[in-house]
Amino acid sequence: MKKRFLKKVDYSEYEGKYNESIKALMAKNPNQIDIETMRANLYGYTFTDDYAKMEIPDELSMDYWAELFNEGVFGLEEKGICMDFEEAPDDDDDDDTFYTVLMPQEELLLKAIDSTGDGKTPETALCVIDVAQEYEYMQRVFPYSDLKMERQGVRNGIDCISFKPNLYGIEKLYFDISRRFAVGYNF
Repeated sequence: MKKRFLKKVDYSEYEGKYNESIKALMAKNPNQIDIETMRANLYGYTFTDDYAKMEIPDELSMDYWAELFNEGVFGLEEKGICMDFEEAPDDDDDDDTFYTVLMPQEELLLKAIDSTGDGKTPETALCVIDVAQEYEYMQRVFPYSDLKMERQGVRNGIDCISFKPNLYGIEKLYFDISRRFAVGYNF
């Protein structure tokens, strides 16, 4: 089995990389977006004024894509929104990760986040741009809501979520939310 591509996020590398045109590509041809382009758009967004105001655009929310699907599958194609699950180009064709997703856009966002770490330690924390993205991630990777949170704590920009015993054997997941703190985070 091929090792997963992991590249910890150096946020400064993505300054100025957010591209509004990716929004249209996300809707019409998400399979044309490779993981590095998605990373640049996702983490590049954190340098915008809107991010500092705690505004996350729809296309960067997995729940947005799921809600579109739930509103009506048949109307999506007429709106020009892709529902095709062709494999997106990325650096890891042998990825054995299973996601519970309704739309390819959700999977693209998940793969971008997964490319940053495995969430098992603070050093390999999954990089998310917002706390809500942590929960979107967990719902799709652990689909049956078998993860029952026991406690949650943030230290040095790393959010650690501890779980009650579960069938996945996951005791803790770590998420890097340091970028949110760097631009200001209002609890």
